Amino acid sequence: MSESIRAAQEAGYPDTGETYYQHWLAALEKLTESKGLSAPEEMAARKESWKQAYLTTPHGQPIELKPAE
Repeated sequence: MSESIRAAQEAGYPDTGETYYQHWLAALEKLTESKGLSAPEEMAARKESWKQAYLTTPHGQPIELKPAE
């Protein structure tokens, strides 16, 4: 995670309360890719599936995310 934070600081991105989670996610994605667990394209597709699931789920209802194909 320190690499993600350092890269963001060097790029001039602000350090806000929510950036901690963005750095954590970036580090996890990089680790997942480096270990060969998932390709960036697969992770992007899964993020999009999650986004569509939560956008189409009525408020207060459980979000159902279908298995990856």
